[in-house]
Amino acid sequence: MAGMRIVVCLPGEARTRLDEALAEAMAPFELDYARAEELDIWDSWRICGHGAHRDGFQLLPGRGDDPRIMREVRGEDVPGWCAGGPREAIAIAEIRAEASDTARAAWDLWRELSGSHPPAAPRRELPAVPWRTPEEFRAGRLAEEEAGAAFDAQPLVVAYREAVAALLEARRGYDLGGFLHRGAAETVGWSGREEFAAAESAGIPSHRHVLTLDGWWYGEDDPVHGDCDGPDACVHRPPLPGPRATATTRYLEELPGDTLLVYLRCHV
Repeated sequence: MAGMRIVVCLPGEARTRLDEALAEAMAPFELDYARAEELDIWDSWRICGHGAHRDGFQLLPGRGDDPRIMREVRGEDVPGWCAGGPREAIAIAEIRAEASDTARAAWDLWRELSGSHPPAAPRRELPAVPWRTPEEFRAGRLAEEEAGAAFDAQPLVVAYREAVAALLEARRGYDLGGFLHRGAAETVGWSGREEFAAAESAGIPSHRHVLTLDGWWYGEDDPVHGDCDGPDACVHRPPLPGPRATATTRYLEELPGDTLLVYLRCHV
């Protein structure tokens, strides 16, 4: 068993009976060994999210006093964060827009620094071969580390990473988490400005695990429909197209403004 976090979507009117509504939404996925194995997911859950560990939701400016905002019972609240509330009070599209603008600025930094540093070579591609023995595994990992170190040591890459760190430090907007991670330096110089910005901001903010209004559980594995007895008996098509990292977040963004989004930590 392990822990996971999931966003549960509830209709706006559920605020007056929140605990009951959450229990009803989660009930089809409660651990029960007598049912289909695919539906046996959780055995306990609680409302979670206060921002201390970059968990929960970030609020739009001025929305902290909305009476529909939910707080975690445990832990100390961080201003601007919450464990749940109406979609219209939570920053989703706004965070992605800020991430996109920041990525454009990072792309501009690379182009600017390219004029004063030697050109950087792309990271060396390694052949995709299976590692059949422990010795091959160790050799393959060593080759990957060496390729990464060689790429990182180039003056332009070093300068770019330092400039991006300063850019992110100077920002005073939303918390973008692990945005512009190490891999961004490997694509920024070989893609267009808008292409780079779209790719880097696509999964920001990250809400991969979602229980939709119509009862679809998007967790670690394939989505499961709570109204059916398991994937083999389900005749419904999962509602969210595209890569999980972007589809679930876009789904939340497009919900009616009064829809309640509640962050839960589950023992699964």
